[in-house]
Amino acid sequence: MTPVPHRNSDRLAVDVLLSHFDIARDALAPLIADPYLLATDSLRRDHDYLGSRLDEFAGAVEPDGKFNLADLMNRSSRRWTLFDVVHFYLRDDPVANRLREQLNTIVASLEPVQPYSNWGDVRFIARAANNRLQHSNWIEIADGTPEYRPPAEEAAHLAAMESQRVARFRSVEIESCIQLAIDGKVEYATAATARDAVIYAARDLPDDSDTDYLKSRSTRLVMTALLVTRDGDDDLLAAEEIWVRQVIAIALDEHSDRSGGSVSTLRFNRPAIAILTLIHLWARRRIEKDRNALVQLATRRDFSAVPAYSTGLSLILKIEPKLFKAAMRAAFANVTWRWKSDEEEDVPEHERFIAGQAAAINAAVAAEIAWLDGQAEPPWPIWPEERPLVRTGFRIKIPESISPRECDEEETNMSAVAAPSSIIHVNSNAAARWLSMVSAAPKELISWRQEVVEAYIDWTARINGLSLPVDNKIDHTPHEWNTPYYAMFAERLLEATDSSFEIDLKFVIDLPDDPFCEVAQDLIHSADALYFNDPERPPERPANLRNRLAQRVLALHRWRYADDPPSSRIDMQSAGIVAKIMLSTYNPFNGTQSYLPPLLFDRVDPLLPALRQLLPGGPTGFVAVCTMNLLLVATRARHIDFLLEATEAWFGRTGAPGLWIDMGIGRKVIQWLDAAIIQEPTLLAPAHPLRARIDRALGRLVSAGVPEAHEIELRVTAASEAFKQ
Repeated sequence: MTPVPHRNSDRLAVDVLLSHFDIARDALAPLIADPYLLATDSLRRDHDYLGSRLDEFAGAVEPDGKFNLADLMNRSSRRWTLFDVVHFYLRDDPVANRLREQLNTIVASLEPVQPYSNWGDVRFIARAANNRLQHSNWIEIADGTPEYRPPAEEAAHLAAMESQRVARFRSVEIESCIQLAIDGKVEYATAATARDAVIYAARDLPDDSDTDYLKSRSTRLVMTALLVTRDGDDDLLAAEEIWVRQVIAIALDEHSDRSGGSVSTLRFNRPAIAILTLIHLWARRRIEKDRNALVQLATRRDFSAVPAYSTGLSLILKIEPKLFKAAMRAAFANVTWRWKSDEEEDVPEHERFIAGQAAAINAAVAAEIAWLDGQAEPPWPIWPEERPLVRTGFRIKIPESISPRECDEEETNMSAVAAPSSIIHVNSNAAARWLSMVSAAPKELISWRQEVVEAYIDWTARINGLSLPVDNKIDHTPHEWNTPYYAMFAERLLEATDSSFEIDLKFVIDLPDDPFCEVAQDLIHSADALYFNDPERPPERPANLRNRLAQRVLALHRWRYADDPPSSRIDMQSAGIVAKIMLSTYNPFNGTQSYLPPLLFDRVDPLLPALRQLLPGGPTGFVAVCTMNLLLVATRARHIDFLLEATEAWFGRTGAPGLWIDMGIGRKVIQWLDAAIIQEPTLLAPAHPLRARIDRALGRLVSAGVPEAHEIELRVTAASEAFKQ
C-alpha cells in the first residue's frame, strides 16, 4: 500500500511539533496514530537525505513569509521522523494509552505485510510502531537502559529488508561500473569489472522479460558480453565464450529502431553492442567465420554496424585494415531503396527490386570475403542515377516577343527542372556515417580515401544539382554525406594536377547557388586545415582554390543584389560561405568569429588577394565584420594596405553610422591601427608611402562620428610635428 499524499500544512505541523517535542508531545500523538502520515514522513527523510525536493515536483508556489520550508530544512528536527519518537509514548498515561488503542485498532484492519513492504508501506510501519508501544517488546540491558527487541515476525522482515538493501546497493554499484566501463572510463574498464559483471549476470540471457522500454536488463547482459571480450583476461574469455556467443546471437536477432545512431547512442543499441562484441572476439580469436560475419553484419537494414565499427575502428585498422574497407563496400551495396506506391500493380515490381537487391547484397558480401581471402578486389558499388528533387521559385513574366534562341534556352531550363526524380534512391545518411569514419581517420591509416571520392563523384555532383540553373532550389540535399565527402574532396583538389584541378573544381562551382554555398563551406574549411596545419605545403593551390570560390561567391544572386550596406543582415544560405572565404565561422545566434589561431596567422598572406575581391560588394556590414575579425586575430603592420583598401571600399558603399558606429567597424579599424603603429611607428612618418591614405581614412572615420578616430588623429598630428623637428 502506497502512502497517500498529505497537504503541506500536515507536513508543516509535523515539522513544528517535532522541533518542539518537549512541549508538544501530547499534540503530536494524533499524528502518529495516522499510519499514512507515518509512512509519508518516513519517505520525507529519505528524500531529504538524497537531496530530492518533493515540493518542486508538486508544482506549488510557496507564499512569501518570515519562515519557509528552506528554513525548516536546516533545523535538526528535520533528521527526525514521527516513527523516531514513538518510543516516547511507552509510559502509562492517557495520551500513550489512547495512542496504543488507536494503533491496535488500525493494525487489526490492515492487510498482511508483503515481502516487498518497507518503511513507506503503511502495513509494515503501522505494525512496527504498534510493536514499539508494547512493553513486552522492551528489555533492560546490563546498565538498566531499555532496548527494543522486535517480535520474530518483524525481526525476520527487517532482516529480509536489509538483505534486499544490500543486494540493491550491489546491483546499483555493479551496473554503474558496467556503464562507466562501456563509456571507456579507464579506471573501470578492467578485467576485474568484467569478472564482476559476469558473476552478476550469472549466465543469464537476454529475453522479453524486461518491463522497461530500454530493456535495461537485456542491455546490461549484452554489455557484459562486450566487457568479457574487450577487457576480460584470457581465462575469463575461455570460460565464458560459449555464453558470450549465445548473447551475441540473441542480440543480433533483434531489429534496432535507432537506425544506426551514433557512438553516443551505442549503449542503447543492443545489436550494435553485439557487433562490437564480435569485433573484439574476432580480434582475440582471429576466427575466419567471425570475420566473415562482420562483413555480412555491415549490410544490416537497421545499420547497427555503424556505431559498432565506429567504436572498434582503431582496433580493426590495427589488426586487419582490409576488413573495414570490405565492410564499408558491402554496406554501400545496401543503401539503395525504392519508393513504393500504393498501386497494386506496383507490388510485383517492388518485390522484384527487393529480391534483386538481396541477391546483389549477397554477391557483394561474397566478393568482399573472397577479396579478404586473397582474390581480386571488387569495385565500389554503383549507385542509381538519382536526380535531385528540384523546386523552382515563381517568376513574373512580362509579355514580349522573344527570339527562337531565347525560347530554346527557356525550354532547356524547364526540361532540366522538370526531369523526373528516380524512384530508386540512396540512403545518403546511412552512407555518410561510414564515410565520416574514413574522413575522421588519419590519412596514413586509410590510404584509399580518394577511391571513395572518385567512385561517387558523379552521384554526389548530380544529387547536389550539377549544371542545373543557378536559381534552382534543391530539396533534401544530402547534408550528412556532403560534409565528409567534400572534406576529402578538398584533399583531391589540393593534390591534383592543374588540368585535373580545373575539371574537378567544376563539380563545385557549377552547382546552383544554394548547394554551392553549402558544399563550398566544407570544402574551403578542410582546405584551410590542410594548408595551415602543414607548414611544408605550398600556398599556390590553396590560394587559387580560395580565389576561384570567391569568384563564384561574387556571382551569387544574393551577393549581386545586396542593397543595404549599413546593415549586418545576411541570408542564411550565403552567410556561411562568405564567412568561410574570410576564414571565419558563422552562427546565426552567436555571430561570426575567425577560426584562424594566432600561431598560424602569418601564413594568411597568400590568401588575402582572394579576399580583396569581396571587399567592395555584397552585404558590406557582414563582410566588414568578418574582415576585421580576421585582421584582429594577430595585428601585422604589413597588412596596412589591405586594411586601407577595405576601409576605402566600405566608405565607397556607405558612411552611415549603422556600419561604422553601431556595428563597431570604426572602433575595430582604430584598434587595428593603434596596434600596428606600436609595431611600426614609421607609419606616422610624413614620408611613409601610405601616409596620405591613412590620413584620409582617419578623416572619414572622424566625420562618421567614430570617437576613437579623433584621438588617434591627434597622435598622428603630434607624431608628424615630431618628425619635422
